[in-house]
Amino acid sequence: MHALLRVLIISVFYILNSSCPAVFAQSKPNISDRFKSQSVQVEKAIDSLLQKTYAKLEEGYNANKQDSIVSKLYVNAYLTKAKKENNILEIANGYHLFCWLTVGNPKQSKQYADSIIDLTKNKKYKKYPTRGHLLKGYVLFGEKRYSEALESYLSGLKYAEQKNDPENVIALKYNIALLRNVLGEDKEALKTYFSNLKFINKQDTIIKFRSHHVLALLKISDTYNRLGVADSGYIYIKKAIRATLTGEKQYYYPEMLTISGINSYLRKDYKTAFDSLSKANKLFSHNSSHSNKAVTYLWLGKSLSELNKPNKAYTYLKKVDSMTEASNYSSNIRDAYTLLIDHYKAKGDKDNQLRLMQKLIRLDSVASTKHKKLNVDLVKKYDTAQLIKEKDLLIQSIQDQNQKTRYNFILIGIGIILALTLLYYYFYRKKQRQYEKDFDEKLRSIETKNSKKTKELEIASEVTDDIIKKLEAFEQSQMFLNSNLTMAKVAKSFKTNSTYLSKIINTHKKKNFANYLNDLRIDYCIEQIKTNKNFRLYAIKSIAKEVGFNSVQSFSSAFHKKTGKYPSEFIRSADAL
Repeated sequence: MHALLRVLIISVFYILNSSCPAVFAQSKPNISDRFKSQSVQVEKAIDSLLQKTYAKLEEGYNANKQDSIVSKLYVNAYLTKAKKENNILEIANGYHLFCWLTVGNPKQSKQYADSIIDLTKNKKYKKYPTRGHLLKGYVLFGEKRYSEALESYLSGLKYAEQKNDPENVIALKYNIALLRNVLGEDKEALKTYFSNLKFINKQDTIIKFRSHHVLALLKISDTYNRLGVADSGYIYIKKAIRATLTGEKQYYYPEMLTISGINSYLRKDYKTAFDSLSKANKLFSHNSSHSNKAVTYLWLGKSLSELNKPNKAYTYLKKVDSMTEASNYSSNIRDAYTLLIDHYKAKGDKDNQLRLMQKLIRLDSVASTKHKKLNVDLVKKYDTAQLIKEKDLLIQSIQDQNQKTRYNFILIGIGIILALTLLYYYFYRKKQRQYEKDFDEKLRSIETKNSKKTKELEIASEVTDDIIKKLEAFEQSQMFLNSNLTMAKVAKSFKTNSTYLSKIINTHKKKNFANYLNDLRIDYCIEQIKTNKNFRLYAIKSIAKEVGFNSVQSFSSAFHKKTGKYPSEFIRSADAL
């Protein structure tokens, strides 16, 4: 019976995509009478399907989303019917359904989105071409092409606002807020989610906006989790669960379980966290996004670690590593790498420790480049546009007042906006200049090293190269954190003598051995203070010992010499950021 059904479905697809409507009438001698009989049934099934209304065909697609073959059958029929009738709006609706049907194939899904845009860009349909831009941005977001996704969202937002389409305005602002989450601007994203929720709650009927309502509640909870405000996150995840109906709950349930599990972890209820995350992991389909799976694996690993099951915990963390590349990396799974690095450090597995460090540096570098461009685009193309829009609204309201106060308020409003814009631009340019300065310094340092000639050294070039490579390995493996190091010990581990080692450090590092060692330790300390909140909580004595100094005095002196500040001052300034 199942085999017969599959033959029927395959036959239907063949007919729908064939240029010859009577393909089954051209019987071949090797086709059995039974198959001929089936083909007649398929033709009748197609005729029946094409007679259905567009609403019924869409209903059939929605009812069979879990069955890709049957759902494609309905969408194909929808698009075939629309093209036969040359109904542009329904053709666009058909492409819209195909976009969602092929969302696991980004290239194909973007082609359908582009077809929607090209087909409807000059039409007066309320939902189009907005939907095309929204869907294209959604696919680009999934590919981590954030700046391109923002471009699509902004194009869609322009159409949605022009056509007074509040449903798509909400959807587009929601997706732009997701980009703020990517940048770590969680407080700004939270404002947008609450703005959407406030608008939805004011509507006469919430049914039309029910999915947006649930998504707003979910992302508010998720963002509170990111901000570490677990109690507020708990309130909104419970609201999201109450807001869902059976069908919608099934669709959002895996993500809801993940957010709930993370919230339980933050509230130190590790058993409940593990149970929720395990259920979410089982419910995610093969087509689920990398981000959802990787985040779930990370927090499963964290929960198991707190439940004193380290072996199982690191199995999940290793899964995160194995499925993550530069193309799908995001900062919300970074903890998986820091935990694995600490794990291998404790085991003394330097090879894996070094591998993960190098991979994390590469991933952070790629993400930083993407985020820097996205941040600039958000400021230039969205935030500034929103400021201008607010300025226009301010001017419009002022025009309703008397002539005397009108110009004063206009000048004040414009002055405030210009001041905010200039302040934002000033701090942004200051940050950019610092980046450029750091980059130039690194470049000059590299050029200085490369300009040195072997003839200036009194040591054979092969010996020099060997010691330089060993110094690089010494730095990468962080052996400088050992507090018992001496020139003689390092030279012995390099299988050379102290004279050679001292000469090469003086020549290539432009400093003596003691300063070279202290600078490495202080640089490592600075990085930990900036990136590791827990590290900043240590006592100065503990920090000194952690980075290889035998006394607080020598540590403080070296730190002040390197940074111009004492460790306690530097930590306070880092906490203030």
